[in-house]
Amino acid sequence: MLESADLARAPYRGTGYEWVSGTARFAADPDDPANHRIVDLARAPRGPDGRVRFSADVRILRPADTGNGRLLVVVPNRGLLGGVPFSLGAPPAFGPTEDPDPGDRFLLQQGWTVAWCGWQWDVISEPGRLGLDAPLAAVDPGPMRVEFRPDTAQETHPLSDSSPFFRFRDYPPADPSEAAASLSVRTTPMGPRRLLPRDTWRFDDDSVRLDGGFQPFHWYELIYSCATAPVVGCGLLAVRDFASWLRAGHDHAFAYGVSQSGRFLRQFLHEGLGTDEAGRIVFDGVLAHIAGARRGEFNQRFGQPSLTHPLGPAYGPPYTPAGILARSRGATGAPDPGRSPKLMCTNSAAEYWRGDGALLHQDPDTGADLVEDPDSRTYLLAGSDHFGAMPMKDLFPGANPTHALDVAPLLRALFVQLVDWACDATPPAPSAVPTRSEGTAVTREEALATFRDGAVPDPAHLPYTPHIDPDAVGWPLELGRPALALVSAVDRGGNEVAGIRLPAVARPVFAYTGWNPRRPTEGLADVLYEFLGSRLPLQVPSPLPDRASYRDMAVEWARELVGQRFLLERDVDRVVEEALGLYDTRSDGDRSPTA
Repeated sequence: MLESADLARAPYRGTGYEWVSGTARFAADPDDPANHRIVDLARAPRGPDGRVRFSADVRILRPADTGNGRLLVVVPNRGLLGGVPFSLGAPPAFGPTEDPDPGDRFLLQQGWTVAWCGWQWDVISEPGRLGLDAPLAAVDPGPMRVEFRPDTAQETHPLSDSSPFFRFRDYPPADPSEAAASLSVRTTPMGPRRLLPRDTWRFDDDSVRLDGGFQPFHWYELIYSCATAPVVGCGLLAVRDFASWLRAGHDHAFAYGVSQSGRFLRQFLHEGLGTDEAGRIVFDGVLAHIAGARRGEFNQRFGQPSLTHPLGPAYGPPYTPAGILARSRGATGAPDPGRSPKLMCTNSAAEYWRGDGALLHQDPDTGADLVEDPDSRTYLLAGSDHFGAMPMKDLFPGANPTHALDVAPLLRALFVQLVDWACDATPPAPSAVPTRSEGTAVTREEALATFRDGAVPDPAHLPYTPHIDPDAVGWPLELGRPALALVSAVDRGGNEVAGIRLPAVARPVFAYTGWNPRRPTEGLADVLYEFLGSRLPLQVPSPLPDRASYRDMAVEWARELVGQRFLLERDVDRVVEEALGLYDTRSDGDRSPTA
């Protein structure tokens, strides 16, 4: 439960809202069945009342006067607030900030309350970054894994998933001279490991040092014994109890998470935390964006919530929304609006190309279409990549030019559908994903066969989702046979035919993909660069219409999206202008839209 909160209030940018910031303090009873799923909670220090205490940074953006009775809880990605969700027009925020730009104030105009709660124990405390002060469990030393892939040469690497962009708390070794500790290297994401001699590397304070340094585009895995064990799952309880506390003043509550935060929400529901200690439902609706079919190290001993790439037990089953919701529903497993939320999963093409996106709706062995859970919807945002409209994507080492397709207008239309579904019982549009029954789901090798103009990855080294024991506790992780990876089929020009297609994709002047090979590197295979898409010439060019005719085509498609409830009327001009902007930047006048 949320025991107390120290909060300060200030006016927010002349919007009629107030910005509330501070710390929430929690007390969880390890003996309460509602908390039994939290790993090592019972091994943490207890107060005189038998409860374990921890705290989290929180922020609330709320109307100074009466709002609309609806609450949105945003799960921070790596402790960052980002912008106000579902607002357009705000400049991108990459680092810590205490004053998110409201953009076009979409939610604020409707009277929503928006809240953020820190949940990561490994976020380093600094202004504008939300973290969790987690208790430490009393445990014996156990196996710890740190895996990383530098893009540039490094002399040392922290004992965490830190990178040049993010620094996280480290897991110190129990014995820096441990002879059984190991460091291995591989040159492809799923390739064989080569063990490095123990006398060529060493622990150096809070890092590991290798003779000759760590080389670019190599995957390193360090395994050692650790005795520092934060109760990582307290982050799940913090979000549950903060949302439950806020919900007392609202009619409906929703949750939203992007990438890592979307995986967190899948874990949250998988652990059966959709109801609080009193048995009350926490969220009426959950939107998990670009999470694929994965979860994360959000509730395990020696867990690293910050992990981005390494495979772990939480990347195993369950994959489907039905599996994720099963524990929340209880013994019957039947949909129950009093116990589990409506769940909407949206993904870019990149999650499909890394080998797990289709596992939300396909059999992992045969690829057969699965029956959809009645409380879920799944949507592919065709042609988009994990980074979306983020600037500076050209700085990444991709072999092909990148694109910046902006799916934000689609996302907010889908959020409106989720709200209508949960609050008014208005069913959302059917899922829009690649399927075998419609002939729109194919293997990645089949899709790549269309591309003759531009760099393509080596099919032999594409990432995949192996069968993983979700209860595994040792390292290195044992990887089973690969699940079948399916993606959307593409048209003659190279654009995806399944999912929700922006005008720029449905009436294209380029081919937009969710994949991009890493730039060629001597001696290394042509693997995918994670999360990054390509902008390529149309693979089969045809005469290009004049600009006015092209605009008419884009408007017509945008109107179709409005009719399907995948786009709001207010955003028609925005997506049309995006398509026209791409039309104007084409480099070859012979490239044209395809029908």
